[in-house]
Amino acid sequence: MTNPSDVQLYDLDDCWADSVGDPLALLASDDPQVQAGSYVIRPGERVPETGTTSHGGPELSVILSGEAILGLPDAGEEYVAGPGTFITIPAGVEHYSENRADDPVELVYTVVGDL
Repeated sequence: MTNPSDVQLYDLDDCWADSVGDPLALLASDDPQVQAGSYVIRPGERVPETGTTSHGGPELSVILSGEAILGLPDAGEEYVAGPGTFITIPAGVEHYSENRADDPVELVYTVVGDL
């Protein structure tokens, strides 16, 4: 049984410094498999650095600041996602994110299923 005292609140302003380079997982669960956290994409950074990534379940992200390019090579599409954009990427969709702007991108994400 889940204990109500396990509920946690995070001030994202305190998380951004630990979210650079790799996502900071704020929630991880094995049943069902879930990861949620914060991530900073620095100017000029591409994630992954080469190629694409995909997940065994859907990915949900919200851009809080900055401007990211969401690339979907299999569809031949790139989308610009700015502050307030809610992104849903279905399971198995190959994608990448890139920051071509001068300011960092701050986002929160959730992946359900195999990472």
